[in-house]
Amino acid sequence: MIYQHRLVISRGGRLSKRNEVFQGDSMKVIEAHGSVLVGAWEVWIGAEAGSGVYQIRQFDSLATWEQHQQRLRDDAEHDDRRLSQLYTLFDFCDTSILRLNPRSPALPQQWPSFDAVQGQPRGVFEQRTIWLRPDGADHHHATYFEKIQPALEREGSRVVAFFDTVIGPGTTNGRSHRSIELRYFPDMGAWQLWREAQDSDQALRQLTRQVWPSMIERMDSLLLRPLDYSRIR
Repeated sequence: MIYQHRLVISRGGRLSKRNEVFQGDSMKVIEAHGSVLVGAWEVWIGAEAGSGVYQIRQFDSLATWEQHQQRLRDDAEHDDRRLSQLYTLFDFCDTSILRLNPRSPALPQQWPSFDAVQGQPRGVFEQRTIWLRPDGADHHHATYFEKIQPALEREGSRVVAFFDTVIGPGTTNGRSHRSIELRYFPDMGAWQLWREAQDSDQALRQLTRQVWPSMIERMDSLLLRPLDYSRIR
């Protein structure tokens, strides 16, 4: 499987309308053309809070992703609707292609329908984009999965997925030095306790304040809230 990771930005108070139009028209049409929307989150805290939405779409391969793109281009009726409605409601869209790291928790290959997930409980997600030195990804990943991830599995939190970049920023000669960690929390209270533990637990503090930062170039963190049609919730 590969995953399309997309950021859509709608500033100036237009995000709610963009979400409404997308959910009412484009969402199911795009899925009918072979794109499985597995996650959709509004940025709660961090860059573009209140104006950014992240999406993750699942495809069997790069070939099926390209076939999906072609089907959308060939659907003139839907493209006209997007130009007249949806495209006027956002300012910017950025896309990259990801794959699950071999040691990542697995994601389902089959997902419930949109109707089945709407109205179901939603947690809080932290998305961390981890930029690595081109020659340091293997060392980072070994340490991350052996030490850091297990130490951070507390207060009800868990890593849902850990992706490496296939196409997009942070790729060099077929290698990825940009990873994306998607972590679930039951609620904001659990996230707060999890953060405080990294100050009070000395062993955990050593990992998160010294060991981990020594292996990365930078880390960008956002708190996300699933939209009601997100299957990952």
